[in-house]
Amino acid sequence: MQIKPADADGFLARPDPAVRVVLIYGSDDGLVAERMAAFVAAVIGTGADNPFAHVRLEAQALADDPRLLAEEAHSIPFFGGRKAISIRLAGNWSIVPAVELILAAPPVDAWVVIDGGDLRKTSPIRRLTETSRGAAAVPCYADSDRDIDRIIDEEIRLNGLTIERDARNMLRGLVGGDRMQSRSEIRKLCLYALNSGVITMDDVRAVIGDASAFATDEAVDAAALGDATTLARVYRRLVAAGTPGFLVAGAAIRHFDFLHRARAEFEHGATAAEVVAQARPPVFFKRRNDVEKAVALWPLARIERVLAILDRAMIDSRLKGSLSDEVVGQALLMIAALAPTPRRAAAPAGAER
Repeated sequence: MQIKPADADGFLARPDPAVRVVLIYGSDDGLVAERMAAFVAAVIGTGADNPFAHVRLEAQALADDPRLLAEEAHSIPFFGGRKAISIRLAGNWSIVPAVELILAAPPVDAWVVIDGGDLRKTSPIRRLTETSRGAAAVPCYADSDRDIDRIIDEEIRLNGLTIERDARNMLRGLVGGDRMQSRSEIRKLCLYALNSGVITMDDVRAVIGDASAFATDEAVDAAALGDATTLARVYRRLVAAGTPGFLVAGAAIRHFDFLHRARAEFEHGATAAEVVAQARPPVFFKRRNDVEKAVALWPLARIERVLAILDRAMIDSRLKGSLSDEVVGQALLMIAALAPTPRRAAAPAGAER
């Protein structure tokens, strides 16, 4: 069955005995990870690092032998109690046969939770979990303004702080693309303002203003506008500062997904400025000019080519862990090389295939 985004947290907080397989997927990698951990904790009643109650299985192993999942699900934990089995999809390994065995003979005290990453509607595992009675698919999309406000409230309450209205509005516009990264930045801001008791706009500028999120956006915008020199410089800086390449790739996927929707509106008569102004979450004001340029430059067919390149890079970055940053960097440089020139972008809609 499909779980509505508004119902996701409530569903995951109370594991349903009738639903033994849960797929958590979406474009927000941080939210996927946060909800995976929350569901595992809800199942076993302790932290997700309990090695006896929380078992991690590899997609490749299940593709090679689908029976492994059923055997693990029906085995009793060393100290008894409930068990969570987590799986992270990777590469082209199919775990559908393994999941079908679980759905055919559901375990009594075990739940299977799958980190699907950013799946398309045609994904076999997504279709299976959305249409099966004993399974559920939980989408994780970029946080809305209401979601961001809730996260801000949670963190400032935990730290005994308040936040000025203008500071909240500024902060809301600077976070939201990735739940884990957003929460990390808000926690850092709370720590910075801990002694003053109130978070001001100056605090937000000081802490979030130099966040890696800005550098990530700069790298993505450079790729979208064909500025390979800036892209290479900023990406090297990000990697040197400890930002994983897959986070930059995730940001690029979100950006080109937006460009795909925005370009469709642009080709139906809206101006680039109009579609960017209506974006949710909002585009940070310093980026708007670059994003408007990209909307006007990129034809739909070429955006789809870029999304295919990024999907492949995300998969390869997981399979080739030691080369992950290099894989993503090469993909971004390839995108920069594909960026249309203003002259070519002026061609009639549909002229490029």
